Amino acid sequence: MISLFKTGSKSLLGVDIGSSYVKLLGLSKHAGNPHVDCYSVVPLPEGAVIDNNVQDVPVVAEALEKALRLANTRIKHAATSVPTSVVIVKQLEFSKSFSEDELEDQIKVEADQFIPYPLDEVAIDFQIQGESESSPDLNEILLVACRQDSIQSREDSVNGSGMICDVIDVDTYAIERIFPVLSETHDLLQKTVGLVDIGASSMTLYVLEQGEVIYSREQAFGGNDLTHSLTQVSDLSIDEVERAKKTNTLSDELVQGYIAPFKQTTAQQISRSIQFYYSSGTHGEIDTLLLMGGIAALPGIDAAVSRELGIKTEVADPFSAMTIDSRINRHKFDPEAPSLVLACGLALRSFAE
Repeated sequence: MISLFKTGSKSLLGVDIGSSYVKLLGLSKHAGNPHVDCYSVVPLPEGAVIDNNVQDVPVVAEALEKALRLANTRIKHAATSVPTSVVIVKQLEFSKSFSEDELEDQIKVEADQFIPYPLDEVAIDFQIQGESESSPDLNEILLVACRQDSIQSREDSVNGSGMICDVIDVDTYAIERIFPVLSETHDLLQKTVGLVDIGASSMTLYVLEQGEVIYSREQAFGGNDLTHSLTQVSDLSIDEVERAKKTNTLSDELVQGYIAPFKQTTAQQISRSIQFYYSSGTHGEIDTLLLMGGIAALPGIDAAVSRELGIKTEVADPFSAMTIDSRINRHKFDPEAPSLVLACGLALRSFAE
């Protein structure tokens, strides 16, 4: 079984493997509060990760090795994650009389009925969540299953970089873990919150109530098309375009011709995703939107989304509730911060009870 619910070592680096970048973040606690010790963001060659799957383990491992050097940390143990879209989650009930080994065998029998792959190709983990509301003789069990190759390729990438992959998490749980920190920096109490992760090739809407993800949906939309368009009409490389987007240093002509229309398109894509959420059931109306991921660093994108959707929208900011190590260059860190939210949620596994 995989190590999804394992606490891991006391200090874990959060490692987010995306389609275009790997992001690494380390946390400690100072006077009981989270402190950002280190971070790094390293680009990936095109094709190294496709459709949430690591296609070239040595290339991703090399990028992570560089990220580890740039972070300049002695911590080697790491937590990474698989996307929610490749995971099957099921709530089950079993008798309290089962031993852990017996329970594991029973869960495998049950899992075989709803997992559409041979069990020898699937990684499974479970957690006892407590007594069932339906009967005092039963425990509620959270079961999580994922294809072995999705797990193995990410674990091999981390281990191949010189780090030790202690924990394979799920994006959803990292989002839930960062939510209390976001609640400190945004007015989120008693609200239904939409957290939109906009990356290079995909966008995921998470909807949270009482700090729990009640809905998630991924769609193919991201910043790659914008980046490629800007490189074609300017003399800038891909890396230069990415830096200019985050620091708002593109020419007025490019901003008006490409950035402004892309913000509008992003707002429309978010609106489309929210409509799918509303059509999925009777969950509450979204009160606040938070944007994260690389595209969230585009200056003014929160205002553009808010105007289009009529929903209060902000860029997710967990780091203003933390202290930042004095060795970290804030001029570089701050533009990267929206893309580091998931890595931060993974690094918070260091403090899991």
